[in-house]
Amino acid sequence: MPDLNSVESQPSLAALVGGLVEDTQQLVRQEAALARREIGEELDKTKEGATFMALALVVLAQVGLLFAFTLVKLVQQYLLPNQEWLCFAIVTALYSIVGGLFLWAALTKFHQVHLIPRRSVESIRDDVQAVTATVAGDRPQPNALLRQR
Repeated sequence: MPDLNSVESQPSLAALVGGLVEDTQQLVRQEAALARREIGEELDKTKEGATFMALALVVLAQVGLLFAFTLVKLVQQYLLPNQEWLCFAIVTALYSIVGGLFLWAALTKFHQVHLIPRRSVESIRDDVQAVTATVAGDRPQPNALLRQR
């Protein structure tokens, strides 16, 4: 006579599929939340880099022009009285160095930005492997795919 208790204690196929669907829905929600958080972090880095770029432009544009003429006149008066063109070249070189440093700081921040959220991609890859392993196994376990995030 077959053991009826062992058959009744196993979950039905519908319950297993329902559990798998619930697990998948929760997993997708968790992955979307992780991706939103990572994209937000990358946008913050982009804003910081744009701020550095704006600061560089403001410094180089507004103060730079008037101060450059002042420096040219100082160099001409005290160092090279008959070489006005050389005075302009020296001041231009100094401004190029300062502007280059601001540009370097801005580009450094922009290089830290990753448009593809790496942690989300790695997590999705792990989830696909877990689903594949669960489906390939003898009996899928409900809630086996959920992890604490």
